[in-house]
Amino acid sequence: MLSTLRHLIIVALICTALPAHALQVEAEGSAAIVNGDIEQARRSAIADARQAAALQSAAYISATQAITNGVLDVDTLELRALGEVKNVKTLDEWIQGSILFVRIQAEVYVEQGCESGLAPLGYRKSLALTLFPLQSPAQASSGDLGTIQSALPGLIADALADEKALDLLKLTHVNLVTDPASAPTLQLPEGRISNALQSSESMRSQFILSGVIRDMSMRTPVGPREPNILVDLYNQADYASQRHLRNLSLELFLYDGFSGELIEQKSFNTQGRWTRPREERTGFATAPFWQQDYGQNTRKLITEVRDWLSSRLRCEPFAARITRTEGDRIWIDAGSRQGLKKGDKLSIYRRMTHYDDQMRSYSELSDTHETLTLDLVQPGLARGRIPGDSLSQNIQRDDIVMSR
Repeated sequence: MLSTLRHLIIVALICTALPAHALQVEAEGSAAIVNGDIEQARRSAIADARQAAALQSAAYISATQAITNGVLDVDTLELRALGEVKNVKTLDEWIQGSILFVRIQAEVYVEQGCESGLAPLGYRKSLALTLFPLQSPAQASSGDLGTIQSALPGLIADALADEKALDLLKLTHVNLVTDPASAPTLQLPEGRISNALQSSESMRSQFILSGVIRDMSMRTPVGPREPNILVDLYNQADYASQRHLRNLSLELFLYDGFSGELIEQKSFNTQGRWTRPREERTGFATAPFWQQDYGQNTRKLITEVRDWLSSRLRCEPFAARITRTEGDRIWIDAGSRQGLKKGDKLSIYRRMTHYDDQMRSYSELSDTHETLTLDLVQPGLARGRIPGDSLSQNIQRDDIVMSR
């Protein structure tokens, strides 16, 4: 009789560690001395010790086991280090026979565990960032900041560039908001009201970020006037005055890219002093812009958005769309760029569309209890096999695979 047991063992501090929290640890490593090359052996031993330090501080073991006729067979076994090792110091070094040993002290920066108690998965989820239209375009005229609509999502993408869990798609020329004043709610042609994104599947991304710049107004707006150098000099000298405050209010909408459903909407607000001459075409994200108090606070807002997205998405399961089926073979639209590799196993979910009493559509994922094992991985696609036949299991294009 065959039964399958899956377990995750959490080791050390994975549940309590904070993001970028440094732990000081000591670890030992060793390497063989080949052809008398002690320097190479030392480098290899230190590398071995670094890995031991990372595993000692924050690691987890993931195993899929099968018991057949009372005999335990390990199908897969994976050990991942979740810490980044820095500031390594060699405390001791010694040689025994042809083996060189080292003991090091290092700081390990540990990733935060997920609420489920599991470690963040190594696959990269795709996130498309689109244009953020201005609700009141005239508010951007002071300083000629209109390019903020495409530049701001681009800067957020740049801030997320080091986030290992995300594969970023800059689509900042694409506007998904038809009416900024009412977004994310929209009225469909047949009269229905929906918060869902109607064009999500064409984006080919697991998550989609859209948004609206709600407010860029000056605290005390003044109408157009003739240039006056004395007034402009006074305004710059009177830098600390509250009347120079300018608002920046941003509302973001995070969507599921497969269903178009709104996952979360969140507002970010800041303000800062803006003292550039009223008629100057400063431009958004230029050197003079960043020198302003308003520009510096805009940077802080970008950091807040980055931290929110990183925290919100890092523990979400990886998912990809099935693009083709043929017998026991299945193709998906994700590959090595997302961290997939040959031999990886993904669960298959059947996607079904339902309608409520207002004829609003919504998607439901149903677990097929089938596992796709990858046997071909390329940068943008992967192929795998299932034990049975995709036709008999009713697995078809646009169904979903998810990380286990």
